Amino acid sequence: MVKKMNKRQFINKIHDELKLDLGKCEIINSTFEDTFIFGKESKNIICGNLIEKLNIDIEEANDIYEKVMNIINTAIKDKIKHPFRKVD
Repeated sequence: MVKKMNKRQFINKIHDELKLDLGKCEIINSTFEDTFIFGKESKNIICGNLIEKLNIDIEEANDIYEKVMNIINTAIKDKIKHPFRKVD
């Protein structure tokens, strides 16, 4: 059964995937919400914001970006594959 992911579930998924505290996961979520994720410069903008807000280096920002985009892509693919499944 495919479930629609809400904001809290998305933050918890980031928390599980990245093993960061919930405060940092909320900052990551807000960074992705504030920036249009599909575009040529979006990765640079998001990584720059993550570096600034979380005080991390570029390698860690790229790792966070890739893992969060994987979560988003998986959720989109599941919705496309099963658009009419009932949500629990």
